[in-house]
Amino acid sequence: MYNARVELRHARYFVAVAECLNFRQAAQQLHLAQPPLSRQIRQLEEDLGVTLFVRDKRKVELTKAGHAFLEEARKLIVQAGHAADVARHTQKGEVGTVRIGLSSGLGDTVSKVVFEHRGRHPAIEIECRDIFSSFQNEALRRQEIDVGFLRPPVDELNLDCEALYDEEFVVILPKTHRLAKRRSVRLRDIAEEPLIGFNRKLSGLQDKLMGMFNRQGFAPHVVMTHVEAHEEAGAIMVATGKAIFVGPGAILNHSISGLELASLRLNEPEARIQVYAAWRKGEDSPAVLGFLGSVRAAFPSPVDKRSIDLRRTKLKIEVGRTKSFPQRV
Repeated sequence: MYNARVELRHARYFVAVAECLNFRQAAQQLHLAQPPLSRQIRQLEEDLGVTLFVRDKRKVELTKAGHAFLEEARKLIVQAGHAADVARHTQKGEVGTVRIGLSSGLGDTVSKVVFEHRGRHPAIEIECRDIFSSFQNEALRRQEIDVGFLRPPVDELNLDCEALYDEEFVVILPKTHRLAKRRSVRLRDIAEEPLIGFNRKLSGLQDKLMGMFNRQGFAPHVVMTHVEAHEEAGAIMVATGKAIFVGPGAILNHSISGLELASLRLNEPEARIQVYAAWRKGEDSPAVLGFLGSVRAAFPSPVDKRSIDLRRTKLKIEVGRTKSFPQRV
């Protein structure tokens, strides 16, 4: 039995001799003395159990086995170089995959970050998944995604997060509605209207809405459904007058099947909700940390003061300026 183990240095030595067909020249090229090089080639032949070169005093030639081995040895050297490059680029956060979770209506937000990151790290692969906000907390903890774009609640016990911007609430109703021609409404204007209810397990939006109404002494009629506002069925409910939608405008951002909807600003101090980027505490993946740097570049004026630890360097977060994000209806 032969020991067929081939070390990378043996492959390099062999290729040098095979290309020069001269041990002295190959040794000079490799910055080795000729006798050690000859011993290494003999050791390689013994390990493989084949003769790679025919040698005499006048010339050195490759055998058939030598020609076959030369092609594979060159591939091995190229692959080793590629592996080294991948390792170096990975350590720098220049290659790899970042898995993203995005909540309803946040596609434009994520696109902004992805385009920013593509310009900085073109070799990084970005995988995106639609996941309800509250489910993203668990997906991050289970390492199913690396960065989440979500609305509260955020599990700040296990996750780090950064507020990106405030999303203003809108009221969406049919264009035939009595309030449709207004530019904005107050809570008291819609207190008697049936509201589309949200599943509390999927989002903290329902608690936010009820808190707003209750603090002003209103108890709205909530129409609980098996659909969400961003789904086509939710838009049809609004368009047919079954209920109105109150919440972030990006969730329901288009007319469905020609159904015309009106969007009105909800003119209340509390009528806004923060959009966050969240990730696991202690995250040390260079690819993920690099992506978080692109998040901050895309949204340079966070709502509140937090920090992203990029390569152990704390980045200062500007406080007090809120960046609004365009909403579509």
